[in-house]
Amino acid sequence: MSVTLDIPAHEAHVLRVFAVMDAGLSDEEVIAALGAQALARDKVELFDVADLQDMPLSSYLAEGHGIAERDLAGMRGQLDALAGRVLLVPSRAFQGRAQRLVVVGAALRLVGRFEEERAPVRFTPLPSGGATGVVAPGGEPRSGRGARLVALVFFAGLAVLVALVIWLARGT
Repeated sequence: MSVTLDIPAHEAHVLRVFAVMDAGLSDEEVIAALGAQALARDKVELFDVADLQDMPLSSYLAEGHGIAERDLAGMRGQLDALAGRVLLVPSRAFQGRAQRLVVVGAALRLVGRFEEERAPVRFTPLPSGGATGVVAPGGEPRSGRGARLVALVFFAGLAVLVALVIWLARGT
């Protein structure tokens, strides 16, 4: 039996937990059983639950991946009862690409899909001193006459300086 999962493009903050059903598979065979076309291997975690020692898997997901307690509450018993290897696949492993995964059921079993908890975005208000006042109505655009006058004076002074240097060079 196989399960088809559609991963939308640019999915973010989602973690999928798979139980590895065949203990004889190598790490590469487990990853291949996921059926992903492109997967950032350095973003997935494949480990034996026993490596967590006294920490339950649900606590690891809460502390290590920021999964909200409300999302883990109904799954805590099932997650903590897992033995053997698990595969954790965060959405960033798909590198923003839409994918259709055909997970081979004999090798992997989808345990759950969890959303990473993230703090709401808060914008602090701008200081009110710079935000108060009125815009002057009907202002005319500047013509740039002042900048042209400065350039004219500069080049005139440069011409006088060059003439003076030439005059001094002839006189010696």
